[in-house]
Amino acid sequence: MTTQPPEADRLHVLLNRLLRSVLLPEECEQLAGAVRELEQRYARLTHIATVACQQTDALWAWRADPDPQAALTVHLAAEDRIRDLEAEVARLTAGQCTHTRAMCEQHHTTPVAGCPYPRCRAARDRDQRAATA
Repeated sequence: MTTQPPEADRLHVLLNRLLRSVLLPEECEQLAGAVRELEQRYARLTHIATVACQQTDALWAWRADPDPQAALTVHLAAEDRIRDLEAEVARLTAGQCTHTRAMCEQHHTTPVAGCPYPRCRAARDRDQRAATA
């Protein structure tokens, strides 16, 4: 039984075959696909590095000459975000994450029997317990 070599080894094999001019047509397609994937990864990492450098430069510039108004704006934005998150957490039932709550609310506003999301299961179970009590 033959196995495919790991990605890095496979690239080295393809490059070696290319340099020796013995690359098969399907190997040409594999190599072209790998090169495109590496180009995309390089572009993404370059963008991330550029943004990080810009943010670092802005931070160092601000530390050299702090702007009280900018600091207040950032602080107020952070307080607003904290309030939003606290409100979101307050809406959740115990053990529920924001994703399932949002999905359930997209589906319907009141709990519905048979819904797979925890909010509906908890409400349905609560209603059943109340009916039998």
